Amino acid sequence: MEFKHQMIGSTLLFKYHDPIFNDVGVIQYKRQLAALLEKYTVQDIILDVENVKIIDNTGLSAIMFARRYTKANENTCILAMPRPKLISLLKTARLSDSFQIIDRKDEYQAFLKSLVEHAEQERLEREAEKARKAEEAKKAEEPKTETEQGGTAVPINGNAENPPEKKNNSKRTRRKTQNKPPSPEK
Repeated sequence: MEFKHQMIGSTLLFKYHDPIFNDVGVIQYKRQLAALLEKYTVQDIILDVENVKIIDNTGLSAIMFARRYTKANENTCILAMPRPKLISLLKTARLSDSFQIIDRKDEYQAFLKSLVEHAEQERLEREAEKARKAEEAKKAEEPKTETEQGGTAVPINGNAENPPEKKNNSKRTRRKTQNKPPSPEK
């Protein structure tokens, strides 16, 4: 049994790759899906069942496992690319209204594209918010001058009129001053 998954924002895309979905695959499917639901914060679930050709009632119960999770959290469970056999089984069990069904490839691809774009937009907004908060925190940590406190601006050294003199301690400067004759006093 081969399963693949991908998180797109808060939506779990879960793909079942085997053509037969029966007793053997159901146990592994439920375990894998339960582990993913524990690991990630999932709102909506997309079950990509495009490769499933044969499904029985136990396979249907496994699909309902995902539906129960999303319904309990008031979210959506989407069946993507189900074959006619699965749609017929859902209709017979009166469960076709329990899922949002996307059965056309172009519609499914457009849906995934919009989902990825939306997730990317949310990610960019979170990053911008994080950067804005970091900038605010940085500004809050900068030392305040007296102008911000209502007075005149005073540099950090506390001397507003005479800034500190820079001393040049290079060897060249010291040699010039040592070799200079004393200036005559007037």
